[in-house]
Amino acid sequence: MVGQVIWCVAHTLWLGTSFMVVTSLGLILHHLFGVWHGDRRLQARYGESFEILKSRTSIIPFLAILQKRQTLNWREFLRPAYLGVIVFVLLFWWAHPLLIRATGNIGW
Repeated sequence: MVGQVIWCVAHTLWLGTSFMVVTSLGLILHHLFGVWHGDRRLQARYGESFEILKSRTSIIPFLAILQKRQTLNWREFLRPAYLGVIVFVLLFWWAHPLLIRATGNIGW
């Protein structure tokens, strides 16, 4: 949800069109509803266990760590899947100019 909000704000500022404002507001509202509905379902299913978990977390990234409700374990970031994500991102970063040129040469 937080990533979607950041994406919407960035693209709204970048494009600045009324369509982008409406689209971003719709996406943000959709994700906020999803968070609310998900929390409601988890509360109904797990009750007090969910409330305990919820008290230790925050929807604002790293806020629970700054407030000492959680600790940051750096070993959690050392997983094989993250290496795959890094390789994927670097590959597309490298290929981005090629992709832009390739799509520019499509004869519509």
